[in-house]
Amino acid sequence: MAYPSYVKQIEKGRRNECRAGLLRTMQQQERYFTQQNTYVAFTAGATSAPMAAFSGDGLAKSACTISAQACGSDALTACIQLTATPRQADSSINYLYFDSRNNKQCDLKSNAGTKVADTTICWP
Repeated sequence: MAYPSYVKQIEKGRRNECRAGLLRTMQQQERYFTQQNTYVAFTAGATSAPMAAFSGDGLAKSACTISAQACGSDALTACIQLTATPRQADSSINYLYFDSRNNKQCDLKSNAGTKVADTTICWP
């Protein structure tokens, strides 16, 4: 009976790490923007990105990988969207999203493929 609760707590901890990684990478993006007048797009776990592409101290120990792309049809000089992809299975979410306009969203397993602003699971 205690094991499901334990698994949920581990998942919550990983999501916390992913959120912290997204916030850290967004700070790096904003710093880069003030110097270069553009954001940087990169793929999840990219080792050549000029900023963190993972949530933890190193890729091997991270709860998620982070990627960056322009928001929708906007240019990289207007908006950047970061996506955190969990590296271990999560029973509630597929992805966490955060953009330079301070939009915080996620893709819930129960609503796969649709970005929602869930404040109970994704961004409490």
